[in-house]
Amino acid sequence: MKTTVFFKALVVMAVVMVSGINFTASAANPTEYVKNEVMDGNRVAQRTIYKNNEGYLTRHLLYTFTYDDENRVTIKQASKWDSINEAWVPYFKMEVNYSADSVTVDYALWDARSKTYNLNEETMVYDLTDGSASRLLASAN
Repeated sequence: MKTTVFFKALVVMAVVMVSGINFTASAANPTEYVKNEVMDGNRVAQRTIYKNNEGYLTRHLLYTFTYDDENRVTIKQASKWDSINEAWVPYFKMEVNYSADSVTVDYALWDARSKTYNLNEETMVYDLTDGSASRLLASAN
């Protein structure tokens, strides 16, 4: 049982880390970006990323997180700052669903025309039954 819980936690951390790799890889200098986190107890409810342009901070990305009763991330939404309209614009959404033997991650980009998350939809299922977090299925809709 403890092994299954460990691997579920490992999968969640991997999902969250992978979603940030693109952002991290693009930052040539870590001081180019500054983050501010809003906490809900011991959980990150919201993370705002600012670009640091010679000491002047400008909004860049906004992440919001939703958790279940077991403190596992169930939804991660990202928005980009639109400096022309001075508003956050939805970017992508990841939904994580947990079961006893697998973790399913649904990913979709925001479609401004339909105002829904339906572009580039993908689903990944991670099997937890064999003692590892191996990916079973990756499908694009």
